[in-house]
Amino acid sequence: MLLSVLLPCHSHLLDSSLSIGIPLRKLCGSWIPNIKTTIKSIIYATLNILTAARASQKPFKGERAYDPKYFHYRVRRIMIDDHNVPTLSEMLAFTKEVDEWMAQDDENIIAIHCKGGKGRTGTMACACLIASEIFTTAEDSLYYFGERRTDKSTSTKYQGVETPSQSRYVGYFADVKNIYNLNLPARKTLKIKKIVIYSIHGVGKGNGNDLKVQIILHRKIVFLSSASKNCWILHDIETDNVIIHLSSCPPLYDDVKVRFLSSSVLPKYYDNCPFFFWFHTSFIQNNRLYLSRNELDNPHKPKTWKIYRPEFAVEVFFDEVVAGT
Repeated sequence: MLLSVLLPCHSHLLDSSLSIGIPLRKLCGSWIPNIKTTIKSIIYATLNILTAARASQKPFKGERAYDPKYFHYRVRRIMIDDHNVPTLSEMLAFTKEVDEWMAQDDENIIAIHCKGGKGRTGTMACACLIASEIFTTAEDSLYYFGERRTDKSTSTKYQGVETPSQSRYVGYFADVKNIYNLNLPARKTLKIKKIVIYSIHGVGKGNGNDLKVQIILHRKIVFLSSASKNCWILHDIETDNVIIHLSSCPPLYDDVKVRFLSSSVLPKYYDNCPFFFWFHTSFIQNNRLYLSRNELDNPHKPKTWKIYRPEFAVEVFFDEVVAGT
């Protein structure tokens, strides 16, 4: 049975999984007495917590750490940058750990939180809903989480998983469960051959010359485009497209993040850049990835649409790296 619990923060119970919305902002200072009395009185000694923080293990601004003793040291920290995604292997390991914990005692509860309790929390909560077979599809789990996370008595603003990359990773996880029986798919190694940006007019200089491509693998920058060294940019005025050819992209595998930086005054939103996205190489089909405006992190936000028109999109073309070549 699915229950709903109201705490002094946005929270809800997903079949014994408590997804907490805001407490990390107030777990220190004056709110500590409340966390001691409220949280422990409700779930006492049956708690396992996910907390998201930077890879450096230093908390975000406004995202202070707290002493795990308040939760009997049953704390699992998974390092996920704000507005970003866990790795697919982290999602799989987490859901397996949740399953093992829940199987130990019918009274056990899982509490999942980040800073605001939407994106990173929702990504992991949706993975748990899929792994436990409460829902089969990513769409259903995302919809359910958003509906339960949004307090319609105070606001109509949607409070579910927001960024396209996070939703994409919930979709990946649904495939891991439904197609691969909770095993990671075979590794696929790729190199980015070129990136096409559609409808570039009005985006910075409008010709792509002010853009740089940054590729991140395993939390390390492995490529940064430079027109004089490792890429060349072709602007097709007639089609309003920009083609960025990469000449020395390193081999990429598993979870990959691509950020676009700009020397112009393009607004920076999530991740302190104009736009970015995550993908997993094992799910790339036909050596191409097409992402529309609504599938790109930051351009998906309506407040950016004066810059990014409806036709704005990014398409990535790959070469597959065959072992031994």
